[in-house]
Amino acid sequence: MRLINCLLLALACSSSNPCAAGNPAEPERHAADVADTWQEFQADRERHRFSGLASYYNGVRFYLVGEDILQPLKPGESFILDNGIFLAAVARFDVLLVQDPGLSLRLGERDSVIEDLKAQVEPDRIRVVEKSALYHISPALTQLQYAHLWAPLSELSKLVERCLIFIDTHTARNLGITIVIFTLLLKLLLFPVNVAIYRMQNEVGRIRSRLEPELTEIKASFDGEEAHNRIMAAHAGLGVTPFYSLRPLLGLMVLVPLWIAVFNALGEMPQFKGQSFLWIGDLAYPDIISVLPFHVPLLGSTVHLLPLIMAGVTGLSAWTLHNDQWSKAEYIRQRRNCYWMALAFLFLFYPFPAAMVLYWTLNNLLQIIVQLAVRTWLEGARR
Repeated sequence: MRLINCLLLALACSSSNPCAAGNPAEPERHAADVADTWQEFQADRERHRFSGLASYYNGVRFYLVGEDILQPLKPGESFILDNGIFLAAVARFDVLLVQDPGLSLRLGERDSVIEDLKAQVEPDRIRVVEKSALYHISPALTQLQYAHLWAPLSELSKLVERCLIFIDTHTARNLGITIVIFTLLLKLLLFPVNVAIYRMQNEVGRIRSRLEPELTEIKASFDGEEAHNRIMAAHAGLGVTPFYSLRPLLGLMVLVPLWIAVFNALGEMPQFKGQSFLWIGDLAYPDIISVLPFHVPLLGSTVHLLPLIMAGVTGLSAWTLHNDQWSKAEYIRQRRNCYWMALAFLFLFYPFPAAMVLYWTLNNLLQIIVQLAVRTWLEGARR
């Protein structure tokens, strides 16, 4: 109960609270000159080159940012820095900041920007700052955190980050254990949503099992408008429309924004750098256990164990499916969907940081437990 109270307290934190800044022990790192600053900025990005969908982490985004401004910049765009305005190059963990009023620059390709900066900017006008320390430079710079997201999702991601920091500071003291606690608490808080989704999924399966024989017969015996009218009549006879199978998506509309926020927080929090857990050497990067002599499209050239465990857990959920009113065909369909989902998640998550894959693995494992608990509870209630 104390842990739940802690999480709820963290949820109440204001987005402007300095607690969102994390550990300020290293608020900024000045370099001897601009070239060294750029090299410092590049060093962490070049430690691991992500593949597939995770290659997003290899990029850099440029912004003009100030008290009342957050303007994305595109290659080829020209600008002049005003007083109080920063030029920010945002990477996964670090931000390169330039504050030089009057600076006129045309943004070239990412790696050519430094050549222009070296020629025009004094060394004391440029610095590299970890994202967790942006608040200590200027509260306005916190706009750069999750700036690529729609504003409500950005705020939700910051909220998730504060919750993770709060749990780690007050309970876990290990970010791997923090992810475990956070996933468990989140599952408990969302238990009513999961119950509603489970009920809707079971109802959809029940209706499909009842409709399937009749629809098969209609399609075999009728064509065109007559078949359409009979199909509509079959649905109406059960009090549903042909869109009844979309009902579970209503519950997912609650979960998907939260998943987006959690994945962005776990992928971009600099606190995960250098943090180990079990066999995972660094939660900020994939859990590499071997290196291949060739490159696999979308997956890269390294072998990761955690995504394989995750896919196995997702596939295991196929064996927890149960509904007395489902037809055999419905069971086969549902299990096939689970297997395809496991394969899709494997390819989707394989190149991503271990922190994200660990969360999704635990989430899927807890989902199996929740489904078993809900099924047992509902069956007991019916008796």
